[in-house]
Amino acid sequence: MARRKKLPKDDRSLIEVSNDEGDQWVADIPTKGVEETEKSLRDAGVVRDDDDRLLRRYDAARVVDNRDSKQYRYRSDRVVDEDEDREDNHDREEDLSDLEPDNDDELTEQSPVWKFW
Repeated sequence: MARRKKLPKDDRSLIEVSNDEGDQWVADIPTKGVEETEKSLRDAGVVRDDDDRLLRRYDAARVVDNRDSKQYRYRSDRVVDEDEDREDNHDREEDLSDLEPDNDDELTEQSPVWKFW
């Protein structure tokens, strides 16, 4: 049996329940309760939302037209902290911090950079 990764106490997930008629319900719950919540939803007759798979089907419109528009479907996703693991997304062409201090030739080997925007 594989060990589960221990989740931080503040790890959260969103669960969405919706149907094709426009009804929608969203809950923010602890991630550790997602499996139990999904099982309760299935026991209540709610089915997993597989609409992402429909994007790859040639007959997606037919599938949607033929399904019960009142049928509730659920999906869940973990909440992502946008500030977590912040990596620099910007190009630092003019940043000289990675140059070796002993090598002055490295500066002359680089072509100058002009901003044209």
